[in-house]
Amino acid sequence: INAFIAIEDETFYKHSGINWKRTLGAVGNFIFKFDDTEFGGSTITQQLIKNVTQDNDRSALRKVREIIRAMFLEKKLTKTEILEAYLNTIALGNGICGVQVAANYYFNKDVSELDLSECATIAAITQNPSRYNPITGMENNKERRQLVLEKMFELGSITSKELINTYDVKIDLDNTQKQTFETEINDYFI
Repeated sequence: INAFIAIEDETFYKHSGINWKRTLGAVGNFIFKFDDTEFGGSTITQQLIKNVTQDNDRSALRKVREIIRAMFLEKKLTKTEILEAYLNTIALGNGICGVQVAANYYFNKDVSELDLSECATIAAITQNPSRYNPITGMENNKERRQLVLEKMFELGSITSKELINTYDVKIDLDNTQKQTFETEINDYFI
């Protein structure tokens, strides 16, 4: 949870669905191009809305719909419920949705058994699941995982000792469960 909050929405517990500062910054960057990279202003709540509705238009109207829906959702659900739904719907590469499935797929573990570096590995995937895929893009994932750990330290979620002990850890993938998730069904009755 702390890894996802650190890298995706560090103000998650403080806002009511929208981080206005980031949203206005993203709009300003879109119009005036003061930064070469595109950065989003979406909160975890907004990302959940996008995941659930599959509303992927790249338009101002979609963003307005998303903002309104996020404010409404924040009034109906608790932060814990929003976070749980987000963590169960987030795309994590290889057709995987949700942290439990990702833990099984990449590490052959229950999500509750993951260590800090494994949690950061999964959280690192979210921004770009094909680029940060730990199987096909381990170096990219490592750089992003280190960023996740740095943000966690900056926010006080981990100690300096935990940061040092996990920063350069080699991740051992155990995707022996891979076949479980990639079974083809050929007959309708199966």
